[in-house]
Amino acid sequence: MGRFWKPRRKRAISKEDVQRIKSLELPASTEVYSTAFARDIFLFSYCVAGINFKDIATLRYEDIQNGRIYYQRHKTGKELNSPILPQTREILGRYSKSDASPEDYIFPILDRHIHKSEQQICNRVHKVIGHVNANLKRIAEMAGLKVNLTTYVARHTFATVLKRSGVNIAIISESLGHSDLETTQIYLDSFENSQIDEAMKNLL
Repeated sequence: MGRFWKPRRKRAISKEDVQRIKSLELPASTEVYSTAFARDIFLFSYCVAGINFKDIATLRYEDIQNGRIYYQRHKTGKELNSPILPQTREILGRYSKSDASPEDYIFPILDRHIHKSEQQICNRVHKVIGHVNANLKRIAEMAGLKVNLTTYVARHTFATVLKRSGVNIAIISESLGHSDLETTQIYLDSFENSQIDEAMKNLL
């Protein structure tokens, strides 16, 4: 069995690492897609049940109702919603415009008057996520994290932090919009060796 077993590279970081990213002092910048913007996108994904980048990019003002965010996952078409936590509200406040219409996109990624076709949206999302992930790499270096920090890591981290907190995998799966538990299991980090070692003491 050994020669067929390959360790799966884990993408999640710890809750403590998320706090390090959150409290990191970033250099002031006038760039639209600065390190501050990248951090906001990462933390927003983490706090909104691991919402992925394209779904963040296509969020509209009309998707916010009664203290919750409602959206349809592009990948699966599944309808999802998440409560607006204090951190989420703070991030939304930085990008919300008082004169926006319900159909406008919330984050400065897409413009409904410019990006109309699915191809235009995909091209724009692909371009911006490249900027965001490049800045997340810089953030990881500044925070001393030995990980390839990307927007996808936020999604994995959301799932893993909940698992380590004792949340049922079925609930995590529902939050992520997965169609089966097997897919969710791929997202979840493995138990640390210390936890396994402690558990194995019960054998003797």
